[in-house]
Amino acid sequence: MAKFTVVTACRNSAHYIEETVRSVLEQTVFKSGRCELEYLVRDGASTDGTLEILREFERDGVRVVSEPDDGLYNALAKGLKLAVGDYVAYLNAGDLFHPSGLSIATDCLDLPGVEWVTGYAAVLNDRSQITHCWLPYKYRNELFECGAYGTILPFAQQESTVWRRSLHKSVDFERFGSFRLAGDSYLWKSFASLAQLHVVRGLIGGFRVHPGQKSERMDLYRQELRSFTRKPSPTERAQALVDRAVWAMPERLKLLINRSTLIRYDYVRQEWNFAAA
Repeated sequence: MAKFTVVTACRNSAHYIEETVRSVLEQTVFKSGRCELEYLVRDGASTDGTLEILREFERDGVRVVSEPDDGLYNALAKGLKLAVGDYVAYLNAGDLFHPSGLSIATDCLDLPGVEWVTGYAAVLNDRSQITHCWLPYKYRNELFECGAYGTILPFAQQESTVWRRSLHKSVDFERFGSFRLAGDSYLWKSFASLAQLHVVRGLIGGFRVHPGQKSERMDLYRQELRSFTRKPSPTERAQALVDRAVWAMPERLKLLINRSTLIRYDYVRQEWNFAAA
């Protein structure tokens, strides 16, 4: 039986943490017995009742460690280094997995040549309602290398991204743990040195938008991004600008244009498969 490792890092998240944890525990892929779950929660010495809520879930097998840390990515690095699952994802407090999200990811990761996968980018409001959802176009390894995603092009959404643990060999977790804002992008750049990111036409998870979150500080994010990416070549910049135009196109056109890295559900065969199949 395949195993999933999910890591959640949190601090003073009493308002959100229960819903986030339940969105992991109630995944259909675990309830059906298809996959086993290793759920690691790193709490940064919360003082608002977060830890008391988390302790209630230890009886469900959630492993909770509460200790001071040096920020979000420092806590995540500690958790990811302990992961033993075949497949790995992380979900921050407040964000949610769709109930069948990890089941979709498992189906995709079972396909030949798929090492990591990302689904629809989805945004949630503070009522946990999906307010916006769009299909990514295509991710190019060389554009991860030059920091195009999150600057010229949209981000790869972390809440919708799942990978094989074998990709961890590309990551310097000490460096990953030192970031304040751009840790996700560092992780994707590392993975892209080994494998292609595939896009699935399915909903895996969603990002909750609320005032004051770190992702609003784009100037500081870009400063960190420049510390581990190179400057794009003229050809790469031109490619990124072309891709940006395609990202803005209707979904039906993206489905036609991206037939090399897209996975979608085949209703005749009743399976997830490559669009070009």
